[in-house]
Amino acid sequence: MTQVSFTSGELLDIISTLEDKVENLEESANFTLASYYYNTIDQFDRIVEKMEDFVPESRVANLVLVAN
Repeated sequence: MTQVSFTSGELLDIISTLEDKVENLEESANFTLASYYYNTIDQFDRIVEKMEDFVPESRVANLVLVAN
């Protein structure tokens, strides 16, 4: 099992970086890869939205990878 923890600020930084990447890809007309990054942004956005339900002191996302 592997666990990675992110604060809401770290996730927002990741989203911002991905948005910059998408902008550059769209400028170079690489819409397929831009779409891939948009989907990744959407997944991180959903995590941030869930975190908003918690009190600020508890806004940490623990992402766990478990192999079966």
